[in-house]
Amino acid sequence: MYKEIKTIGVLTSGGDAPGMNAAVRAVVRTALSKGIKVIGIQRGYNGLLNGEVREMDLRSVSEIIHRGGTVLYTARCLEFVTAEGQKKGAEKCKELGIDAMVVIGGDGSFKGARALANLGIPCIGIPGTIDNDIACSEYTIGYDTAMNTAVEMIDKLRDTTQSHDRCSVVEVMGRNAGYIALNVGIATGALAILIPERPYDLEHDIISRMNQTQKTGKKHFIVIVAEGVG
Repeated sequence: MYKEIKTIGVLTSGGDAPGMNAAVRAVVRTALSKGIKVIGIQRGYNGLLNGEVREMDLRSVSEIIHRGGTVLYTARCLEFVTAEGQKKGAEKCKELGIDAMVVIGGDGSFKGARALANLGIPCIGIPGTIDNDIACSEYTIGYDTAMNTAVEMIDKLRDTTQSHDRCSVVEVMGRNAGYIALNVGIATGALAILIPERPYDLEHDIISRMNQTQKTGKKHFIVIVAEGVG
């Protein structure tokens, strides 16, 4: 039977990502414009279990887009990984009068949302993670900003690398996905890019390529390594 949604909860969970505040603002303002009450849940699923909530109005999301981090805070919650924790979360939603949830986060956050949905709390997931590892999402919130930040830092590092004829190995984030490393490596003209999705041979893919490049007179190199390769 169809149930009218009168109150929704919104939370940000997992690793922080640039743009989460813009997502929170959009959720709150859209819901309020449709007469839906919004409960902001602080510190992700951990805050849900502990009842760290506050009602949100238009003023609560004013002047937050330019701020780093997330105004709702974020935290990881090992308890919510368990069936008992998930059941407690669903019961807390009902206790707070939350009819549905909007979850902003990465794959771990989405797994939590799926668990709540299976327990009778409808959920909408907004992909917010620099790793860009959410299925069926071309670009997640925070991914583009993370890439541009890495490119800016590597451009500065290149000056030192060139001055001292060095090979700089730069590890970028991304957890088990190589999207950041791949696109940053292309943008910065890296000698080699190591990503978890593709096996590599140190001698063939890096040393040999470095030797070949040295024959052209170039003596400085940048190698990009994705976090998941380690």
